[in-house]
Amino acid sequence: MKKHVLYLSMSLTIVFMSACSHDTQSNEANDARYDKLNDVQSIKDVTIKIPENIFDSQKKNENINEDEMKQSIKNYLDYSWELSENIVPLSSTISDENATESDREKLQKLMDLAKKNDTNFHDFISNNNIPDDYQKPSKEIYEYVSSTTALLLEMQQEIDKLSQNGNLLKTDFSFTKRFTKVNGRKQKEIEKFLNEKNIKTTYFNQQ
Repeated sequence: MKKHVLYLSMSLTIVFMSACSHDTQSNEANDARYDKLNDVQSIKDVTIKIPENIFDSQKKNENINEDEMKQSIKNYLDYSWELSENIVPLSSTISDENATESDREKLQKLMDLAKKNDTNFHDFISNNNIPDDYQKPSKEIYEYVSSTTALLLEMQQEIDKLSQNGNLLKTDFSFTKRFTKVNGRKQKEIEKFLNEKNIKTTYFNQQ
């Protein structure tokens, strides 16, 4: 099982530590923390790619059968994972003082795609007649993923502010409230549903 909540929280820690490192007296402590988080991924070495596809459906007021519902959930989660896999390392790059305008444009593009991906899936499950046993889980999946997207976006906004004023004390940490929806308990509930329906996704990679 891919520990998605752990991955997300550790990755965000790396990103924020990178942004804060310019405002500390010594980088030795940060270097030690980086060593402990190497198993997440080597953020600076990742090749950033803009995904070619996101979840999209023009259907409205239609009856969605179970096969299509399964595929829709899989597509939405797979696209969401691909986007976050590129957003997190690029966010770390943006926090660096040597970040390029091209990096910033790529990050903005990824963020826009992630929000659109969430919106499209929400419209799909809200505007169509989906199977009864998929209604509540689909909503919970959307809330979990969209909260992750919002968390990444809000954190990046605070990193931008920090890079501009260099004062950690002025950072608004209220974005952490998003973890009430992005937590291990909710992840397990979603994974249980996906396993029951035999929906395999890269987002959780459940066993």
